[in-house]
Amino acid sequence: MPKVNCIILTRKSSGIMEPEQEAAAVYLTTPIYKANHIRLGTFIGGPITAGYFIAHNYKVFGEIGKANAAWIYAIAATIVIFGGALLIPDAINIPNYIIPILYCWIAFYLTQYFQGNKIEAHVNSGARVFGWGRVVLIGLIGLAVTFVCLYITLIIAANFS
Repeated sequence: MPKVNCIILTRKSSGIMEPEQEAAAVYLTTPIYKANHIRLGTFIGGPITAGYFIAHNYKVFGEIGKANAAWIYAIAATIVIFGGALLIPDAINIPNYIIPILYCWIAFYLTQYFQGNKIEAHVNSGARVFGWGRVVLIGLIGLAVTFVCLYITLIIAANFS
């Protein structure tokens, strides 16, 4: 049975919950990221950031296996995207913004396809979602992590050549 990150607070006067009280229960759940959050955060921080957002949502939904798979796919996508971008010859003139726009829209559509119904149900139940400030901050952290990994990779590659 999947773990659910949910706390139910109710007011009981007699110790027995009436149907009206049950309907008035307040659900405090772990906030999630909406698809638009994931799109912006991915544009700022790259595919590794998309992996973080999507994996977080899967954990909240109680799907730990899918959360782990999201991390694996995000790391693989990061390697493929940045490795491929480094292999593009200089003669081919691709604007710098095309690749980030592509992977942020891909992350958006994958989120909509695999998590859209659960995100919608989560939001419609009155549960919380993270704010845009947190999305931007995590995007910037993802950007820093990506730059550090690329820098280390380039240093290692330079030492072997």
